[in-house]
Amino acid sequence: MNSFSRWAMLVTATATMSTGLVLPASAATSQPQIDFVCPLVVSVCGFTQPNGSGQRKLLFDQQARINPALRSAANNTGNTWCFYSQDSFRGQSREVSAGDVVNDFGFGVRSARPSSCNA
Repeated sequence: MNSFSRWAMLVTATATMSTGLVLPASAATSQPQIDFVCPLVVSVCGFTQPNGSGQRKLLFDQQARINPALRSAANNTGNTWCFYSQDSFRGQSREVSAGDVVNDFGFGVRSARPSSCNA
């Protein structure tokens, strides 16, 4: 991603941070529906607490170390992402398809990247 595109996404994220975009949880999950408040940008919108609460962190590309750990996320990208319980893409993993929401990973996410967990 070139610098201008990243800059444009960050400006958009900053501009929409106060109002945000409410994303419904995926109907395909067995978890109860929770609304996630995320900026209108192509990113993974992660949260430090279950159900889209706590500190918000936007992921635009792979992150080998996430601190504080994420507990829930909305994948607002066109790609599948893999989330890991340890730094450097190790430990327990969970794959999240494009457009899906995870209310609680069941572990603290310490790293993530846009790919299948089987790649």
